[in-house]
Amino acid sequence: MDNFRSRRIGTYYPYQPSTISEVTVVPLFEVEPPCRSDGVPAFRKYKLVPVMLAFASPECDLPPIEVKPIANSAYRYQVCNGYHRYYASVAVGYIDIPALVVIMDENGL
Repeated sequence: MDNFRSRRIGTYYPYQPSTISEVTVVPLFEVEPPCRSDGVPAFRKYKLVPVMLAFASPECDLPPIEVKPIANSAYRYQVCNGYHRYYASVAVGYIDIPALVVIMDENGL
């Protein structure tokens, strides 16, 4: 990672905003770092490596992560989908992340 240089100038990885109009770029410090359940490996190499390679590619077009708002927390959002994209963004030094904010009902749907 010491030699990583994004081909994109900016604070977050590239995505296609024209395909998803509800995407918001949020500061990573507003997103609660996701955790895995006990017994589940923290990272899957076959998932993390392609994300890191996409960051370095001029054709990078990863989907935004999905987050839900949380209350009574030091954070504003919780990751619903995008564990590896979140941690890869942190690892390469991005300070923001494209996110789709999902609103769930009381049943979590």
